[in-house]
Amino acid sequence: MESFLIKEEFPDLVLVPIRVEFSGLASLPIKQELCELQCDSSQPVSEIKAEHNELEIPQTKLEIPQTELEIPQIELEIPRTKHPENIVDRLLKTPFGTLEYTEKVRIKSEGRPRPQINSVQDDAGRSRSFRCQWYDKVDWLTGSAVTNCLYCWPCLLFNVSNSFVTWTKSGYNDFKNMDRSVKRHSKSKEHVSAEVKLKLLGQSRVEHVVDEGARIQVAKHNETVRRNRAILKRLIDATTYLGRQELAFRGQDHTADLLNKGNYGELTEVIAHYDELLATHIEQSAVFTGMSEPIQNDLISSISLSVLEEIKKEINAAPFFAWQVDEMTDIGCRSQLSIIVRYVDEIGMPQERFLGLFDSTGVRDGQSVFKLVSTAMSEFDYKEKLVAQAYDGATVMPSELNRLQAKVREVAPSAVFTHCCAHHLNLVLSQGAKFITLARVFFATLEGFSSFFSKSPKRVALLEETGCAATRWNFTSRIVGTVASNYAKLLETFSRVVSSEGMDDDTVGAASGFIRTLEDFDFVFMLFTFNQVFSDTDAAYDIIQQKAMDVTFCKNRIENLLQSTEEKRSEEAFNKIYEEAASLTEDPADRHLRKRHRQESASRDSKQHYRILYHSVLNNLLLQIRHRYASLEETRFLELLNPEKFATMRSTFPDDALGCLNKGYGRFFEMDRLKTELQVFYWDRELHGASSSISDLLQSFKRNGLDRAMHQLYKLMCLVATVGATPCGVDRTFSCLERLKSYARNTMGQERFKNLAVLSIEKGIVKALEKNPCWYDGVIDHFATRRERRADFIYK
Repeated sequence: MESFLIKEEFPDLVLVPIRVEFSGLASLPIKQELCELQCDSSQPVSEIKAEHNELEIPQTKLEIPQTELEIPQIELEIPRTKHPENIVDRLLKTPFGTLEYTEKVRIKSEGRPRPQINSVQDDAGRSRSFRCQWYDKVDWLTGSAVTNCLYCWPCLLFNVSNSFVTWTKSGYNDFKNMDRSVKRHSKSKEHVSAEVKLKLLGQSRVEHVVDEGARIQVAKHNETVRRNRAILKRLIDATTYLGRQELAFRGQDHTADLLNKGNYGELTEVIAHYDELLATHIEQSAVFTGMSEPIQNDLISSISLSVLEEIKKEINAAPFFAWQVDEMTDIGCRSQLSIIVRYVDEIGMPQERFLGLFDSTGVRDGQSVFKLVSTAMSEFDYKEKLVAQAYDGATVMPSELNRLQAKVREVAPSAVFTHCCAHHLNLVLSQGAKFITLARVFFATLEGFSSFFSKSPKRVALLEETGCAATRWNFTSRIVGTVASNYAKLLETFSRVVSSEGMDDDTVGAASGFIRTLEDFDFVFMLFTFNQVFSDTDAAYDIIQQKAMDVTFCKNRIENLLQSTEEKRSEEAFNKIYEEAASLTEDPADRHLRKRHRQESASRDSKQHYRILYHSVLNNLLLQIRHRYASLEETRFLELLNPEKFATMRSTFPDDALGCLNKGYGRFFEMDRLKTELQVFYWDRELHGASSSISDLLQSFKRNGLDRAMHQLYKLMCLVATVGATPCGVDRTFSCLERLKSYARNTMGQERFKNLAVLSIEKGIVKALEKNPCWYDGVIDHFATRRERRADFIYK
């Protein structure tokens, strides 16, 4: 009895060995479901070919003795292979310039990958998909079946200047404009240079042939580069740590012989205690120490750039995004414009990312703000993907807000204006009212109360002794309400401070000033005017924040707020405020008659002045509220995913809300398919379960794979999470700004300050990137090419 083993290796096939035993048969017909075998004595080992999941074994002839053959049933399982990660995917993570020379030559010899790209695009009802013939037509084209994008093979290898990000990093997938983009890229200087470098790679070097020493020199250079990059990795770790913790890098003097070399120098020495390579470098290096201020700035900038690139990748992968803009003047008297972008990332998590602080000194009108923001967002496809815009605080004057919104919608028609629930309504109203001179003086004076009691426990103790409970002085409306309701007790507190022997001169002087303020009619009149409105707007704000998904309810609540504010414009309401302020201080009419000896008409003129001021304040607040919620009806589609209405929607489908969605964002959706998916979603309680927020729904759909089965509904969830009221806003960027300027170094340059803000605010991304070893290579490459270096960081 003889045996034959059939075995062959193929790239995409895992072979199952087949052992056949014969027992004297004259001929051997073997038939199976997937293969057909005949043996030939001249060909002892058969060939197996796998094409399109079919196994063929060529026919051969074999003369063997006549025996009986018992062949067990053989089942062959041919695994379906996933798209393997090719060299393009590897180079996207590990830059080509960081590889050894022999590895580079090997990659070149293997050639560019030519995978099938499974991407179909809908262009006005016409489907566009990738065609493999493009590889033959464009000799530099390559791609990745993992990202389903196309790349330029030479530029992917040699484009160290970070030009053409689309063709080298993010990937190209605009099949509609393929021919035009290919022609434009082929003519670029960077592309031609990369092609030349690719052609010359691996060619015999004359200097190597003539002189073996040249080859040794290159090897020595690469070893030095490897060592320098390893040292720079340690310095990057020190930089990211200080940036995340918002610590100063340097002291007043950072010369080498000082005991305190600053946080950066001292932290580096601590690391060197446990790292022989870094310790040797610090002790012996004379060319590149890594301790100078320019080196620190370049490291901070390179790390910040890598964080922003990661954010850009997430935004480009998101179906939509929204921006929120706010302005604040730092303690260095520089106006800063902060831009926050909100979107849903690839794992279904709503994200708010910080893009930077931009100098906005002198920028107050809508046209200037639009120009600044559009320049900052020029790298993103905001004209197509921007679905919401928000401007809080004093970004522009109230009269310019509509102009700014209109300018944005001219280029991004889907960018509806939304209010941000994270930004307290009364804070926005108070900032908008500062365009009235007396209102600006009032709020500036009011902030002094917060500062006075927040800096001394002894002062707070005196406040509590008078029966006025300590409060949080963080909201303008809260300060207004506290001072108005505790007017007499505050006067008593300040009087006790003045008469107390244990208080310092500064405290006594400040308390005396507050007593004069509380006895001033203008201040008290403005205090009670704003307090009567802020009490209503505070209540409305709390309700709207909780009912943000119920747009109809919020709209009715805003209308009630406007109506109640309109009622306060009556003569009766004005007289009540005027008489209350006069009873606590001094009637201005009496003051004018006594000091200026005017006639009885002076009384009427004085009261008329405050009547005009009273109506100006109310008109300003009414205007701001109307502007802030003018687009509320355009967000009615949020009700489609309001969990409180799912039961009602099972019986009565919300056609009005769906129509609102179609009107504003119909170009993003297949409306018929979406309506069907919504109906299934409302009826199947297991789909939404106990999910109480849009974030929970997104995570549930991602976890169970429903984002593909109900892709239109998932896209709607992403839109709602992007447009909906933001939970964070830009306030955290300004708290970071104040800390960096106050604790780190107030005199730092704008670029360094901006980059440190990125490291601090987006510390989560920094920590995630540190876990990827390839990230360090990208930071080092940018650092090395930023300017001419005396040390070598790029391999030959």
